[in-house]
Amino acid sequence: MDKTPLDIEPGEIPRRTRRSLLIAGAAAAIGGGLWKWLNSWSRIDGLNAPFRKVLDFNAAIARGLFREGTRAPEYERSKAVRSFRRNGDIGLADLKIEDWRLQLVGVEHPASYVQYSKDITLWMYGTNPSTAESVDTGTGVPKKLVTHEDDAKGADVTMKPMEMPEKAHRSIPGLLLTMADVKKLPHVEMVTEFKCIEGWSEIVYWSGVRLRDLLAAFPPHIESASQLYSTEFVAGLPEYIAFETPDGQYYVGIERQVALHPQTLLAYELNGQALTPDHGAPLRLVTPLKYGVKQIKQIGRITYTNTRPRDYWHEQGYDYYAGL
Repeated sequence: MDKTPLDIEPGEIPRRTRRSLLIAGAAAAIGGGLWKWLNSWSRIDGLNAPFRKVLDFNAAIARGLFREGTRAPEYERSKAVRSFRRNGDIGLADLKIEDWRLQLVGVEHPASYVQYSKDITLWMYGTNPSTAESVDTGTGVPKKLVTHEDDAKGADVTMKPMEMPEKAHRSIPGLLLTMADVKKLPHVEMVTEFKCIEGWSEIVYWSGVRLRDLLAAFPPHIESASQLYSTEFVAGLPEYIAFETPDGQYYVGIERQVALHPQTLLAYELNGQALTPDHGAPLRLVTPLKYGVKQIKQIGRITYTNTRPRDYWHEQGYDYYAGL
């Protein structure tokens, strides 16, 4: 028969208390030791090595399971939000759209194109005078620029004065494409769900061009762009596509398979209208296969590379793959 509280023998409660304290103490010691052990490891891209290895392992599995034929759900245009949430201003610079150029690096025989530049880093961007003014003319007091750390959402997503990155010691040959060059590619529309790593999502109506069509028009180190949809072309493509904002402050990399996916767009319209600066005008990356942290706004440079590119949030300790 089970004992009731009244049937507990004298001295049993202290024994139980001591046992509980010993178990709790042992658990705390083990937990503390484990924490100390984890912190003893070197850090890789802002994260302790064991955690980083787990994330890389998960990414390897996700890449292995990826299939081009698998598409994210698409919706009727009526399902799209009228006002897409604004989020994040890292790398957004207040530049003149007419002075924007898409710097494309890693193209086969770049000098054969009229858009060729011996050094794309020499291109200068104009700045809109509206936010270039840093002093309040009424008080003479310097204005405080709203930064990502202050508020990265809503109406406070702002453009910052254009600051060109430091020029590398070597010149970088490549192409300087205009929006007219981009818009010559087949126009596509897509209504998909945008998912933020913060936990919110919205259905959005995008328009632009497929990244795979840009690869076909300006192929990376292959003999013929007609091989785009063949196994031979895929085998010859670089492993990654790297993206940077014009000021170099924000940067991401995506895998070859994602770049070739038909739902990966270079978008220049939102809800049928040209992108606004806070949504990444004039050109941004859109893919429902990745979280929003990968969908870089205001693209300034695209690079074809076999080396895994730098990734802003990966360097802050997040997952590199960031897939859904």
